[in-house]
Amino acid sequence: MLPGTKRTRLTERASVHLDMARGLAAVAVLAGHVRGFFFVPYHELARHSIGLSALYAATALGHQAVIVFFVLSGFFIVSSIVDSIEKNRWSWKVYLTNRIVRLSLVLIPALVLCWVADQIGMTVKSTAPFYEHQLLSSFSASIAQLETARNFFGNLFYLQSILVQSFGSDAPLWSLSYEFWYYILFPLVLCALLRRSRASTRLVFAGLAVAVVWFVGATIAAYFLIWLIGGAIAVSSFFKSSPVRFAKANAFALALFAFVLGFSVKYPLHSPFGTDAIVAIGFAFWTYCTVEVREGELTAIYAKVARLLAGFSYTLYLTHLPLVLLLCAFVIHGRLWSPDALHICYGAAIVIAAMVIAYGIAQLTEARTAQARNVVLKLLPGKVQSAPAKS
Repeated sequence: MLPGTKRTRLTERASVHLDMARGLAAVAVLAGHVRGFFFVPYHELARHSIGLSALYAATALGHQAVIVFFVLSGFFIVSSIVDSIEKNRWSWKVYLTNRIVRLSLVLIPALVLCWVADQIGMTVKSTAPFYEHQLLSSFSASIAQLETARNFFGNLFYLQSILVQSFGSDAPLWSLSYEFWYYILFPLVLCALLRRSRASTRLVFAGLAVAVVWFVGATIAAYFLIWLIGGAIAVSSFFKSSPVRFAKANAFALALFAFVLGFSVKYPLHSPFGTDAIVAIGFAFWTYCTVEVREGELTAIYAKVARLLAGFSYTLYLTHLPLVLLLCAFVIHGRLWSPDALHICYGAAIVIAAMVIAYGIAQLTEARTAQARNVVLKLLPGKVQSAPAKS
């Protein structure tokens, strides 16, 4: 076993909780975009009730949800890598195939969907101006300016935020390049540190890791530390008996994370990275408690909803914004909604519709990830093991 590590044996209970976190994070990103593009900003409201304050706070967590994705990704990917190394089954070929198929199977149709939605919006006379002006801080330029072949193919190869910008109206694509390069960087660093390899081989891996850090730049490299917080939960254990195995530890960690989320919205630090790091640590503590605590029974309906949401969370994250913006272009015309009961129902309907569409797309893409991996692996030269059903 690697020094200072342990195998992460994820219980069914913990797996369901983490699935729910992943699913809710995707819904949080969607809800934040619907509220941001359809409803008047909080500071422009005529009145500020407790209910409206809670609604606006709950729909202001889109960026924090991405940080949750980073921590979960670090946890699951590092667990998978360490487990394969422990069992002497590590293969760069299998690993890269698994990761690229997992990402690209949804990314490619998401890019095409974005292009179609944006073209419709830019072609219709009444909605074209919406795409010709920069929209809030979500975009570095107008959607029309971001709708280029260079950005399309750059995003296809995970170069957004490095050499190109996110394609068209699909602003959430920014985080995908972070994820992809962390998938590359971590095993390079790990292989450089493992003493089982020759010194010259380890030096090559170290050099490649340095090259990746230089290529992706300071910001992406800094957020690798946040990704590693999730990885630390997967591989590190300094106590034979976990200090969080006490009654209601998970509830305490959840309350603490809720406080951290509220703090990050109400009192963000001057350093965005500092705020994100606090959110990551808060969520990582909840994740650690969830993994370590063995108590508590889950209802069947909770488990079913968690699995359902997690099953299309990645698709929802990548596909929702072009559709939301297209609808916004047709409906809003510069007059944002007030958060009254009727328009809140409209907003909820948009959220549900985007989820239903994403679920349908996921049945053709995300749900078929394991089969697609195995097809690709069989086409590669040499004998390789089939991909696991879930990773």
